Amino acid sequence: MPQPTSFATNPPTVAVIGLEPARRRLRRPATGFDANHYVGGLWKYTTSDHTSVMQSTVVDISKERGCFTDFPFGEGVRTHPAAEEVWEYLEAYKRAFGLGPRCRLGCRVRGISWRGGKWVVDNDAEGGRREEFFDKVVMATGINSQPNVLDIEGVERFEGVCLHSRGFKRPKDFDGKRVMIVGLGNTAADTATQLVGHASRIWISNRHRSHIIPRTFKGQSIDHGLTHRVGIFNYLFWYYAPSIAEKIDNYFITKLQTESFDIQPERNISPPPGGKAHMLIISDNLVDSLQGGDVESVAGIKKFASAKTVELLDGTQIGVDVVIWCTGYKSDFSLLDPKFDPTKHSNLDWHNISGAKDKPSSRLYQNIFSLEKPDSLAFVGTRVFPAPAFQTFDLASMALAQIWKGNAQLPPYAEMERWADNHLAWVCNLAKSGGVFPNAIDGGPWQKWVNDAAGTGVNEKLGYGLEGWRCWWRDRKLCKLLMDGTYSPHMFRLFEGRRKEWKGAMEAIEKANEVVRTGIRQRTRKVTE
Repeated sequence: MPQPTSFATNPPTVAVIGLEPARRRLRRPATGFDANHYVGGLWKYTTSDHTSVMQSTVVDISKERGCFTDFPFGEGVRTHPAAEEVWEYLEAYKRAFGLGPRCRLGCRVRGISWRGGKWVVDNDAEGGRREEFFDKVVMATGINSQPNVLDIEGVERFEGVCLHSRGFKRPKDFDGKRVMIVGLGNTAADTATQLVGHASRIWISNRHRSHIIPRTFKGQSIDHGLTHRVGIFNYLFWYYAPSIAEKIDNYFITKLQTESFDIQPERNISPPPGGKAHMLIISDNLVDSLQGGDVESVAGIKKFASAKTVELLDGTQIGVDVVIWCTGYKSDFSLLDPKFDPTKHSNLDWHNISGAKDKPSSRLYQNIFSLEKPDSLAFVGTRVFPAPAFQTFDLASMALAQIWKGNAQLPPYAEMERWADNHLAWVCNLAKSGGVFPNAIDGGPWQKWVNDAAGTGVNEKLGYGLEGWRCWWRDRKLCKLLMDGTYSPHMFRLFEGRRKEWKGAMEAIEKANEVVRTGIRQRTRKVTE
């Protein structure tokens, strides 16, 4: 693997397929390819057959926590940004760091292969189709590219409309229709509530229940109360006493749901079975729509009984005009030579588990590094756990850059294989208790590893080891702010380390915390008045 000096004097060329934040961290040798004519991917609303947000989409996480580590959202952006604001933020990010000249927009990659010690990227450039050679490749196409549609008995006899949620763009297109939404997640909740006032009947067909929580609680974004100290203790509980950790998490989530909503048991939508496999639904409107009768929760689909009728698992038959599959996506790395595709591994345990839902899982080290060519092939955006996406993209990209520079090291190959096998066994175990994202990852250990690899200094200076106590002794006010204040992504760029620190990190952290404190003061004043 190249040493830091050789990287600096003769940097390797890197192709980034899909414009994830890896492009920024890998610096000038990196060239980004994207078939779209814009950056932002799914955050750019489009009526074409591409994965995209709806016009009405609002982010579940606050802007104070949902930004990149060195680039806050602008002053005028609301606490929970709308989709258009996120896309504008990504455009501003591109301009601020001068990424435009290295972004090949509207350039479709046809295939990626290994030849003569180089990666060959076959693409449709402006001058026509051509092959380009790179030392390294980062697959940043994400996990939302290939729609996942269930294979339900009798679908061929259905004469209504069947479409994946990717094709749901305009609610008015379903005026007067009887619509059944299949699946129970954030996309299903958004789709159902958007159809209210348009569709004549709306059902959510689901096999697994879920907790539902709002974006805000008592006037405060629910993620503003999360702190670094809470995260440390949560990780320790899950590591040393997982059964107790599960009970604690379920207690607080159930308490938040109960104090926010009055979910009647007959709605058949909550609570879910316990465990970390089940993602939360974050929705401000779904419960009201259910309680008001605008949306009805029903059992899972068993089969299509006739041209316009579906039969549920409980035997109920319902007449419908439209079925919308809110059943997620499959990872698709078909651009790669199959021998380098991490989803092509054979694991009978995974494929035979109903909770896998026919979605392929990726066999990678830390859900980032190829086991076939870890020194030159990596994947960004292939891990799922409850954490801000832009922050985790940033950390993964920092770790990747530092390892490929030679500033941090990968373990021996046998250890990487063992990690991947153990991780797949962990995911299989989660899938046995219900639905699970095949790219799910245990967030606590992963965050520890990625911070160590990236060299952020957060593990040492904000931990309970000797260096952590030294940091506390030198500046107790700073440590308290970082440990007990709003869990700001900017702390990962505060300390001097392997990666470049951001001089504006401290100011951004203080500003984010002041926003939160101001909101608390305003709410307190209203209560006392």
